[in-house]
Amino acid sequence: MKNPLQVLIEPRLPGIVIPVLIGCFLWTFPLFLPHKNAALWTMQSTPCTTWLNQFITPFRFFSTIIGFLFTLLISFLLVQLNTSFSFIRVRSLLLFFFFIVLIGSNISLHSFDFSQFGSIFLLLALWQLFSIYQQKQPVLETFNIGLFLALGSLFSIELLLFIPIFLIGTQRLNALTARTFLSTIIGIACPYILILGITYLVSNNIRPYIELYLSQFNFSINLHFDYISIIYLLTLFLTGALSIFNLVNDPFSNKIKVSRMLGFISFGFIYCILLFVFKSNNISVIFTLGTIFSAILYAHYYSLHSSIFVRILFGLQLTVCLIYYFSNLFSFIL
Repeated sequence: MKNPLQVLIEPRLPGIVIPVLIGCFLWTFPLFLPHKNAALWTMQSTPCTTWLNQFITPFRFFSTIIGFLFTLLISFLLVQLNTSFSFIRVRSLLLFFFFIVLIGSNISLHSFDFSQFGSIFLLLALWQLFSIYQQKQPVLETFNIGLFLALGSLFSIELLLFIPIFLIGTQRLNALTARTFLSTIIGIACPYILILGITYLVSNNIRPYIELYLSQFNFSINLHFDYISIIYLLTLFLTGALSIFNLVNDPFSNKIKVSRMLGFISFGFIYCILLFVFKSNNISVIFTLGTIFSAILYAHYYSLHSSIFVRILFGLQLTVCLIYYFSNLFSFIL
């Protein structure tokens, strides 16, 4: 049976134009409305992003356009990630579609924030991780994983919290040895050694800067959502859980390499949920990072299944996203 979502799956012009048009609507419509609340979800910036954001935050229109282009860039990179490693057996544009819809439905994420730049480094780290399968000593790749996570943590401190799961992912891909572990640690340390060295040469006192940076490592459980937001988040969680259940229930439908990649993506999805709950002072960034994993899971599920249930679930998910968007918009302008 032909998949009813084929127009969004095949890498053809309609599959590209439809998500872009949807994104244009989601991002531009709020620009023509008065607003009082700049953001509905919390966003914690590192010292680096606080300094960088001062150059774009005052310019709402400019920041929104950059935010849209940034979302298109990550969506494109997700499609290229699948093209390179084929964790979905087809060249699905649903990766492109879901990332735009999930980010676009949350107006808090429309304006670009340099904290969101950590998503690029997370994708680069994923790229390196997936390339190490069956390599005997992928020292360069594991060094790059550590390097990208460390560089990303300058924009979003949460990237450092992904180090353990990337080490687990390295082990799942049969590449974790003493040398690759050490190369990852060296990759993490290099940017910080360079920054602290330059800081010491300039000020001769690095302790205040270390304390300022470590102050970003705080956890809190302080989630307050209305019932529409709860329904929206539950829908995203349940769809992701269904996708993971489908992978677990049919473990032999993919090659070993692909199964291990998707297993890591599933683990990353669950890990982001835990971060979302226990680090609620920065849920905007965590949601963006988690959307990378959830977009892959959703695209895999919807691209390879074509039952009536899939059609209903897809329509329900888009409806909930649209309802949340307009609810979000209503709160945004009041």
